[in-house]
Amino acid sequence: MEQLEKFQIIFNNPSAIYNAGDTVYGYGWAVFKEPLHVQTVCMEAIGEARVEWMSSSDIQASDEEVFNYTTVLPIKGEDKNSQGAMLHEGSHYFPFEFTLPSHLPSSFKGKHGRLRYFVRMTICTSGGPHPTRTSKFGVQGSLDLNGEPNAALSVENDTFEPLGSWCCVSGTVTAKLRLEKKGYTVKESVPVCAEIKNLSSRRISSTSVSLIQNVTYYSYRGRFSETTKLVTIHKGGVGPRGKQTWQKELLSIPTTPPSHLHGCKIIDIQYCIELAIKPSGFGRKVKIPVDITIGTVPIQEPQTQKTSYHPLPSIVKDDVIPFPFFELGRSPSQLISQYMLPTAPPWEEDDDIP
Repeated sequence: MEQLEKFQIIFNNPSAIYNAGDTVYGYGWAVFKEPLHVQTVCMEAIGEARVEWMSSSDIQASDEEVFNYTTVLPIKGEDKNSQGAMLHEGSHYFPFEFTLPSHLPSSFKGKHGRLRYFVRMTICTSGGPHPTRTSKFGVQGSLDLNGEPNAALSVENDTFEPLGSWCCVSGTVTAKLRLEKKGYTVKESVPVCAEIKNLSSRRISSTSVSLIQNVTYYSYRGRFSETTKLVTIHKGGVGPRGKQTWQKELLSIPTTPPSHLHGCKIIDIQYCIELAIKPSGFGRKVKIPVDITIGTVPIQEPQTQKTSYHPLPSIVKDDVIPFPFFELGRSPSQLISQYMLPTAPPWEEDDDIP
């Protein structure tokens, strides 16, 4: 369009990343070379998911819209009427705002699918064409770990497997992986405890612990899964008949969408911590996974109930019986007769006892 010199969408947040439930502020900026009659300026905020992969017979694909907000922005110009307004040459601004629902899923991009959010703005003119601009923004969904089953409980897994190839087994290896809890938040460090016993005559060349992201894509006719290593920490090898111990080695969780991707029906995300044992030479790796849940709201520590005690009076009068024998409306003699009756015969000296 010749009359339009510049047209772009600008968010007030420079990073253009928002949490579910936030209000998004921004504006459209247009620079006209000459006066232009504009009928309306339309703004759409859209969140959509799409998955696609190649099966053995054809292409599997599916789409889902998770968010849609549409509005007409006010315009200020000369000769304004129901048919629009004449905008002079120079800069014009079209501010907008909208609130993201609190249940929105996070933005996501994988090998065979993605979930993205964007704002699309269109300047509708009387003669056409209608210039359109699109700008993406990110959303961080919410997952409260306090509502996830067993998030605060410890998890573990162990294995006892032969080491080596099927034709040349040199012994066995036992391994155990344990985590203090199942639920973690982004940027939190996971203390990893593990024990590996090499009961074979072959050396274990290396061991590692990784955070694994398992993504499942769904279409109307099937599903497809992919696995990605997000972060890995390594440790040295283990000699024959040797032993290796991981004492709360820290694995930091990077920025990643929360588990499940609630609010999206065609993409599901799960996470696990995996211990991998690589033998020297030929032979498959021994892997031990432990499922975890990644959320945005950390687990709250249980609050211990405080016990209050009735204070004893500092001065005790003759007609007042201290706690726990005082009761309103009862005389001291009545309370003594009820609570202070002897429960055993009086002590008698026995000369026979040395």
